[in-house]
Amino acid sequence: MCIKLIKTQILFSNKKNSKGFTLIELLVVVAIIGILSAVGVVSYSGYKTSAEKKQAEITLNSIYLAEQEYKSNNGEYYFNSSTSNLVTNLFDGIDDLSEQSFTFKTTNANTLTITATKKTNTSCTISITQTNKKPNISNSC
Repeated sequence: MCIKLIKTQILFSNKKNSKGFTLIELLVVVAIIGILSAVGVVSYSGYKTSAEKKQAEITLNSIYLAEQEYKSNNGEYYFNSSTSNLVTNLFDGIDDLSEQSFTFKTTNANTLTITATKKTNTSCTISITQTNKKPNISNSC
């Protein structure tokens, strides 16, 4: 019984002197937070890039539909390399294009091609044509 009492007193006396965390415990926590942050940043940038591409594809389809309406009214497709002119002539001035991470242009009034080019990487392009409405994404995207 006496030994048990001494062990209990030693355990309680050690706990009274230990206030807070050790340096090793704090370093382990900081390392874990750092690893989780690194994984999160990489995942976020991947999701962001994927969302930007999907938004560009949806916008290409919207421009295609607006071009079909323009052709039915005017007999030919509207073509211009300026995003702001596309907004003015195809979307009645309602600008949903300039805030995107891609610029948009149309080429050739007879055989329609609509191209989205990434603002930060001009080799990244997504395009659709009059005959191929499935987006064609360049390898550098």
